[in-house]
Amino acid sequence: MKFLIAHQSQLSMGRVRRAIAAAHPQAQFLTATSLTEAYNLSEHHEPDCVFISETLASLPECELLLSLFGILKITCVVLTEANTRAEVYALPDSLAKIPEADLEQHLGKIVKAAGQATPVARADPKKESAVSNYDPNKFILIGASTGGIDALITIAQHFGENCPPVLIVQHTGGSFAKSLIRLLNSACRATVTPAEDGLDIEPGHIYLAPDDRFHLTLAQRRRPSIHLKSHDLISGHRPSIDALFMSALPLAPQVTAALLTGMGKDGAAGLTELRRAGAHTIGQDQHTSVVYGMPRVAMEMGGVCLQLPLGKIGPALLKASAGKMRA
Repeated sequence: MKFLIAHQSQLSMGRVRRAIAAAHPQAQFLTATSLTEAYNLSEHHEPDCVFISETLASLPECELLLSLFGILKITCVVLTEANTRAEVYALPDSLAKIPEADLEQHLGKIVKAAGQATPVARADPKKESAVSNYDPNKFILIGASTGGIDALITIAQHFGENCPPVLIVQHTGGSFAKSLIRLLNSACRATVTPAEDGLDIEPGHIYLAPDDRFHLTLAQRRRPSIHLKSHDLISGHRPSIDALFMSALPLAPQVTAALLTGMGKDGAAGLTELRRAGAHTIGQDQHTSVVYGMPRVAMEMGGVCLQLPLGKIGPALLKASAGKMRA
């Protein structure tokens, strides 16, 4: 079996490796000291099991790594310190967490579970959308934060080769933008690409901010185009969902916008202004949100035309882009 040990401590990494090697002499090992390394190794080498320190697992960017594990059916175990009680950020309750000192007594069960892991059931990314003809002037904006990676994968599965242009802001660390783009590219038939300044938006394409140095915004020139705006944090973020939504106000009647699961309120004000200006707006419902923060604030502000469970948002975005919608 192949094991990945992701730990910021070389001493702890060595202890974990020795414990596994003693029980499984034929084990293969990969090691990482950062989430970026762990993601790249997992994506390209597909280990059977990952042991990750609680410190790394507590970082918000770990959400992207866990989504990859779900797709690749990789068993993941968080190694905790026996005498500490850290607050783990947005980790699923089902994720195994054991004290690092107790690894040896749990190792047999962990390895057995890794060997029996089955793929996570997901919608078919090749399925055809019920909508085939789109208004060429319309485009889609999506904002997401905590819990947004899996939500975006679910929605992207509905986007095909001729879908309206889609621009996405997901609160993910800058070093993970390329990884998120690759992950979404594997989930749909549309072309997912990093946004480039001055680029006209095109059907069949999904654009994401290339990193956290710029806000992803829209400019109204000959036709809607991308503007990567160098600016301070907006609503506490860069890229900011509010920055994207507000930049589209002059084009609001052409816009269908969705605000997904997430902590805080980024995007709520922008979604509200878009609705007032004539856009069709969608908010994810509480039941399917990992954190019902941003969509809740937007709902309270009157910015949501339609509140939907996650599974219905992708088709609703495409349906709204096929013709005029009224609030």
